[in-house]
Amino acid sequence: MFRTLTLARPQTLIGTPRLYYRHRADNTARKAGNISEWITRFGAVYDFMIVLDADSLMSGQTIVRLVHAIETNPTAGLVQTLPMVVNARSLFSRVQQFAGRLYGPMIAAGVAWWHGSEGNYWGHNAIIRVKAFAEAAALPQLRGRKPLGGHILSHDFAEAALMRRAGWGIYMLPTLGGSYEEVPPSLLDFAARDRRWCQGNLQHLAVVPARGLHWVSRLHFMVGIGAYLTAPLWLLFLLLGMLISLQARFVRPEYFPKGFSLFPTWPAQDPVLAIWVFVATMGLLLLPKLLSLVLVWMRRSERREFGGALRASAGVIAEIIVSALMAPVMMIFQSIAVVEILAGRDSGWQTQRRDDGTVERRELYRKYGFPTLCGVAMAASAYAVSRPFCSGCRRSSSGCCSPFP
Repeated sequence: MFRTLTLARPQTLIGTPRLYYRHRADNTARKAGNISEWITRFGAVYDFMIVLDADSLMSGQTIVRLVHAIETNPTAGLVQTLPMVVNARSLFSRVQQFAGRLYGPMIAAGVAWWHGSEGNYWGHNAIIRVKAFAEAAALPQLRGRKPLGGHILSHDFAEAALMRRAGWGIYMLPTLGGSYEEVPPSLLDFAARDRRWCQGNLQHLAVVPARGLHWVSRLHFMVGIGAYLTAPLWLLFLLLGMLISLQARFVRPEYFPKGFSLFPTWPAQDPVLAIWVFVATMGLLLLPKLLSLVLVWMRRSERREFGGALRASAGVIAEIIVSALMAPVMMIFQSIAVVEILAGRDSGWQTQRRDDGTVERRELYRKYGFPTLCGVAMAASAYAVSRPFCSGCRRSSSGCCSPFP
């Protein structure tokens, strides 16, 4: 759904404002096509437009402040807010709501600080200068067949980059409240939407080399692409680690290879480096969350909104546990999505569910079957390697890192 808002100053607003519902018979290019068609037919009589998704909304005060912000900055082409998750009912959506409310403001403030006028666009809950969008943000069709060709699914990244290329600023107001959105009610619904995002971000491989783009806009594209390509790389890293461990456990190493050698060739192991890699990874994942929690502790009003310091801390611990459980599942889903897209399978554009997230048992078996098998196989491999290894370490006086039996 695409909603058109007619904005007027309070002193000139008489009676009830007129609202229009429009439905295109031919829904070409989906949301991007809706906006393009509206601008072509009606955009010339409006200075600004506010884009809202079907599951997002804004308060009147926020709309007025957005209009004031873009009016006072004539070089601004787009001003975006940080939407907060609302109406969460399932466990999954409640976790997303808690995480967005606690971690979102600090992360958004950092993003707004270093992006400056070269910000990104999330596709909704933003005010856009119609002239800038009409002159600069027309989207081309990518060459080739779907899924990498055709209409750009993740159109918002490209629209922001094109407007910035034309000299318009793309800004974010991270502290402006009154902006809200809903999230999918279950992990499967989130994964279905994420599948479309994956295809849209991989389509950006054809957009990155476009002439005249700002280097920060190219960086936005590369970060989005990398967010999905890292899933199969992570899976490959885990599989190789398991295979190397199984080889070391069940295949006797060859200390003296063929040819002349004065010294034996010991298996290459660096447990200290492995520990540092683990510590660095955990730091990147957990440090922003801990800093956000400390910030809530320091602010009395926000601390009360979360029910106090203890409840906020308990919520962070619970969110970390749930996220850790969901991360491997999303790794499998995203890895499958990348393989399918590169193999030529189009995701389409599925409508999102708005219910309580209840999933049929048959769908659970079908969607979670492969991730479950992967988890069982990895758990069995880890058990086969770790238990004999640790038992040998307890019996050994030379320690776990010793290459000698």
